[in-house]
Amino acid sequence: MKGKDRVVHRRDRGVAVAQTAIVTTMLGFGAAALAVDTGLMFTARAELQTVADAAALAAAAELGMPDGLEGARQKAVEYAEMNQVAFNGLTINPYNDVVFGRAVPDVATGKFTFQPGQQPYDAVKITARRDATAADGPLHLLFSTVIGGSPTNVSASAVAMLMPRDIAMVIDLSGSMNDDSELQHYTTFLSDNDGSPLPGVNVNLKDIWIGLPIQKGNNGVGNGIDPAPPGNPTNYNDQPGTGPGSPNSQGGNPDPGAEPLGGSTNPAGPRWGWMTGWGMPLDIGVYVPETDHGLYYIPRSQVCTDPDVITNITEAGYSLAERTALLSGTYDGNSTIYYNRVRCLLGLAGWKSKKSGGKYNGGPGNGDNRVDSNELTQQAGYAFNQGSWGQYIAYVSSNTSEMYRTDPNFRYRFGIKTVVNYHLETRPSYAETPELSGTPEQPLQAVKDAVHAMVDRISSNDWQDQMSLEIFGTTARHEVNLTADVQSVWDRLAVMQANHYDGTTNIGGGMNRGILELQSQRARPTASKVIVLMTDGKPNIDQYGNYVGNGAPAAVNWALDRAQYAAQQNMRIYTVTVGHDADRDLCEQIARTANGESFYASGNPDEYVGQLLEIFETISGKRPVQLIQ
Repeated sequence: MKGKDRVVHRRDRGVAVAQTAIVTTMLGFGAAALAVDTGLMFTARAELQTVADAAALAAAAELGMPDGLEGARQKAVEYAEMNQVAFNGLTINPYNDVVFGRAVPDVATGKFTFQPGQQPYDAVKITARRDATAADGPLHLLFSTVIGGSPTNVSASAVAMLMPRDIAMVIDLSGSMNDDSELQHYTTFLSDNDGSPLPGVNVNLKDIWIGLPIQKGNNGVGNGIDPAPPGNPTNYNDQPGTGPGSPNSQGGNPDPGAEPLGGSTNPAGPRWGWMTGWGMPLDIGVYVPETDHGLYYIPRSQVCTDPDVITNITEAGYSLAERTALLSGTYDGNSTIYYNRVRCLLGLAGWKSKKSGGKYNGGPGNGDNRVDSNELTQQAGYAFNQGSWGQYIAYVSSNTSEMYRTDPNFRYRFGIKTVVNYHLETRPSYAETPELSGTPEQPLQAVKDAVHAMVDRISSNDWQDQMSLEIFGTTARHEVNLTADVQSVWDRLAVMQANHYDGTTNIGGGMNRGILELQSQRARPTASKVIVLMTDGKPNIDQYGNYVGNGAPAAVNWALDRAQYAAQQNMRIYTVTVGHDADRDLCEQIARTANGESFYASGNPDEYVGQLLEIFETISGKRPVQLIQ
């Protein structure tokens, strides 16, 4: 019995050992399953957080774009679907899982807190979830499901905001910023890059004329009533006007665009002497100076045969002998005599020749055929700060102007077109012709319009941005401090002009001004730093302020040096170029160096006006984003 008992005992102990082994195995399996499922939950939660972060950043970036909220929702959905959670794609609800609000700064901590629903929206909260409310359902664990456990709810959220920006607007105000309004571009012209022909543009020279203040005109001489009203010989103007009996047309019609008395087409801008009509439209492929009835042809050292000139001096009352002398180029070897003769033929002055039966009674003349300076009377005063009628006549007579380079047939042709072009080409600065600041010089006007649109958008969205204005020509200048009143930047730029201070292209200097302002005490530590660089040309000024030639290595290296420094200071640069002569390669390199983007507008003004508006609209919405939760 004892032996039998021992056998039974051994058998019971063997069963217990086997049961213990099974239980141990099951416990080990359970612990392993728990560990695996716990790891899966942690991994899923981390993956959900990655999705939420990415979707929040992508959605926040869209808040600055034209599509706004809908674009943000779409981006959030796209970025969620691009990622996986627990080996499956993730679907977020674009309305329930996307919440818009505003990031409010805490002055004490310098951090931002999210206020859901508060407008204007500049932040978004994204919730990435795997639970019963989600389209993908809760998270199914590997082992707990096998042993009858329930799926697990897992979620993560993130908040991203559009960063407030300190923006330095760096605008090219070199002399070329009015080129597309000048006669030099009305027809095929040579590129400064390689000498190849380029198509002309629809220059808006007439719009420049219309934009000039009409009081800057001096139509006729004397008391400004041209010609004398019939029966009123004591109140006279001895030069012909725009038509018989036209009253008081000095300076053009006071209501540009309205029809003047008589029903003739209103010239709209100022008029000078007998230069009273615009003439032919500047249509590419159609316009030729030789047939433009708005231009008087008065060649030097030749007899003037222009029928309109002859009609004008005949109606003015000059005798045959005086007309013969005025039309003759016999004494034009003397520049002063030629300039005086042209003044009289343009109605800018009268000639007291003292010839028998002449227009004037008496006078300082000696009766010969020379139009001497002391014989001129009733000068039509020159209306602008700098320049003169003599210098204008010299400009039109020369063979060195850009106008002549484009079409030699402009030489010796005088009229409103060439008066306005004279100022654009040779007197473009604010000190010389400040009236040009109120005219639509191209491409500058297109830039002004685009900056205005950008300012309006920033203002209307209350994005907490600050903006400054830096400009450059030969020198670079700081114009407007960083300010939340971004409208003041537009207000200042609106009254500036091409070649405002000086005329060449110091791109590096302009960038440096922007950098300095973004490092000033007006810059905010919590704001991202952005430079918007706009130019239509090539750099030609080195870091010492020396002119070194278009695209010279010293000028290029100066600009690239500033881009590298800006990048080191965590500043982002967006470049905008317009026109055929812009150094696009350099601007693209500047943008790449400073983690920005390069944009280019091309074609005629009619084309690039819209392109620049779109570009600046895009830049206004390109705001850096940051996770704040």
